[in-house]
Amino acid sequence: MKKKQWIAFACAMALGVTSLAGCGKSEENTQKKAVGEAEGTAKEDLPLSKHPETVTVHLGGSMNSNAKIPDGMSYDDNSYTRLLKEDLNIEVAYDWVASSTDYDEKMNLCIGSNTIPELMNVNATQYRALLKYDMIQPLDQYFDDYASDALKAYVESGGEELKKCISNDKGEIMAIPAPSMMGGEVNEMWIRQDWLDNLGLEVPRTWDEMAAVAEAFVTQDPDGNGEADTIGILGPSNSDHMNAIGANQFGLDPLFSSFQSYPQYWLQDEDGTVEYGSIQPETREALEKISKLYTNKLIDPEMLVRSDSKEPLLSGKVGIFFGPWWSGYTVSDTTLAGEADWRAYFTPLSEDGNYYAHMPNPTSKYVVASKSCKNPEAAFKIVNYLIKNEQQWVVDGITSTEMGTADFYPLYNGYDNADEIEVSTETLEKYLAGEITMDDVDFSKHKLLKNDMEAVKELKKEPYDDFSLDKWNLDSDIAKTNLPRLVSLLVGGSPLVNDKYVPVYNAYNGQTKTMEAKWANLKKMEEETFSKIIMGKADISEFDTFVENWKNQGGDQILKEINDELSK
Repeated sequence: MKKKQWIAFACAMALGVTSLAGCGKSEENTQKKAVGEAEGTAKEDLPLSKHPETVTVHLGGSMNSNAKIPDGMSYDDNSYTRLLKEDLNIEVAYDWVASSTDYDEKMNLCIGSNTIPELMNVNATQYRALLKYDMIQPLDQYFDDYASDALKAYVESGGEELKKCISNDKGEIMAIPAPSMMGGEVNEMWIRQDWLDNLGLEVPRTWDEMAAVAEAFVTQDPDGNGEADTIGILGPSNSDHMNAIGANQFGLDPLFSSFQSYPQYWLQDEDGTVEYGSIQPETREALEKISKLYTNKLIDPEMLVRSDSKEPLLSGKVGIFFGPWWSGYTVSDTTLAGEADWRAYFTPLSEDGNYYAHMPNPTSKYVVASKSCKNPEAAFKIVNYLIKNEQQWVVDGITSTEMGTADFYPLYNGYDNADEIEVSTETLEKYLAGEITMDDVDFSKHKLLKNDMEAVKELKKEPYDDFSLDKWNLDSDIAKTNLPRLVSLLVGGSPLVNDKYVPVYNAYNGQTKTMEAKWANLKKMEEETFSKIIMGKADISEFDTFVENWKNQGGDQILKEINDELSK
C-alpha cells in the first residue's frame, strides 16, 4: 500500500495512569477568586500587565539535581520568581518539586489521582490524558487577550499541524505549546566532499548513485593513506536506533524513506484508516535493499555493535552518515581542524524523484491549566515574560552567573519558530548575497540570528556561496564558538531551504489498552527482526513471519483500538 502524504491530526492520546494520591492541590479544593486587571489597562498591554493584587498560582516543579543555587536563593525563591512578583505581581507556589528524572512519573501520579497543580508543564501523552479525563480548561479567551505577539507568532509558525495538537474535538485551544523546529529533525545525507573530489565523483542523488559512491569510498582509498580502513555509510551504534520518530542521527531512516517506508510510524491512508508503517510491503523492500548494502560492506560492518558511532566519524574514516541540520556541530572538530569537508543533501531520492522526510511531532511540550485554576492568564504572562527577557538575562549575567532559565524559571520551555532553521539559513544566504542588511531583520523574533549575521562576515570568505573548507576563516578567534553553528545552518540548513521534500507525519502517539500490556514485546520483536535481516542473520522471508506474529500477538487489536479512537 503506497502512501502519499499523511497528516497528523493527533499528537498523542490517552495515558494509562494509576490512581494514587498525594501529589498536590485537589481540583475539588476551593481556589482563590480571580484577580482582575488594573482599571484602564489597554488590551494591547494585557500580556505583560501587572496585577493590582497578588495572584498566586500553584505549580509542580522539576529540579535539575546538578543545578547550583546561589546563596540566599532557593528553587522557589530566586531571581526569576522575584522578578515575576515585582513586575507582574504573580506569586509562584510549588505544590511539590520532583527531580528532573522523576518529574514525569510524579505528574502521572497526579493525573491518576486527580490532584494536578493549577498550572503545569506536561508532555504529549500526559496532555492527551488530561484531555480525555476532562481535567484542563479551554484557553481560547486567554490566548486572544493575553498571548503576546511573539508567542502568537511562534504558535502560528507551526501551522495547522500544531493547531490540531493543541485543540480538542470542539476546536478549542487547550494548551500553550512550545513549537518543535520542524526542520530540526529531518535527516539528511552528510557526505565528504573532499573524498568525492579525490576520486573524481559527483554528488549522488539516487539509490544506485549512492551505493556506487559508498563502494568507491570503501574500495578506492579516498583518504589516500594506502590502507583499506574507510567506511562507506555509517550506521547506528549499539545505543542508537535504526529507525525512530523524529531525529535519529546515524540511523538509516532516509534509506527506508527512499522506498516510502516509515517504520514505527502510524500512517493514515487516504480513506482515513491508520496502518503501522513497520509491517507494510515498502518496509520489506527497504529491508531487502539495505541488507544488500550491508552484505557488500558498504554500510559500517560494526553497525549496532560499536559503542560510539562518532568515534570513526571524528577519526576521519567515514564518507557518508545521516543526520539533521545540526550535525555540523557533531563534525565541528574535523571542520575546525580543516580535516574534513562535509556537505548535506536530500539523498537518496525515491524512484518518483521526491525526498520523503518523516517529521517530528509539531510539539511535545505543553503548558496547561487545570479546570479549577482561577487565573489561567498568569500562565500566558509567565511565558510572555520569559520570551521577552530571556536574551537580556543572558546579557545581564543572570543565566550564567546565577541560574539558568531552564533550571529555575517557572513553566520553562524553549520557545522558537517552527521554521526557525529555514528562516535563519535563508536570511544568512540573502545577507551574504547582499540582498538584505541587518536593518531589514527583526531580531526580536530570532534569538541567535543577530550573532549569526555578525559572525558570518568574519568567518565566511568569498565567494559566499562556496562552502569549501578553504572558504572559511578557520584561524579566526571566533571560529571555535561560531563556526559549528554557521556550518550547520549554511550547509545543513541548505537542503531545507533550497530543495523540496515531502513531509510525512506520525498519525498517533498515544497508548491504547492493549499497547500498555503488549507494546514493549512487539517493539522488541520488530527491532530484533529488522537487525537480523539487515545484518544477514535472517532471510528476508523472516519479515513475513514477523508481520504475522506482530498481528497475532496484539498488533491487530492495537490497530483496531487506534482506528476506533481516532474515528470518534
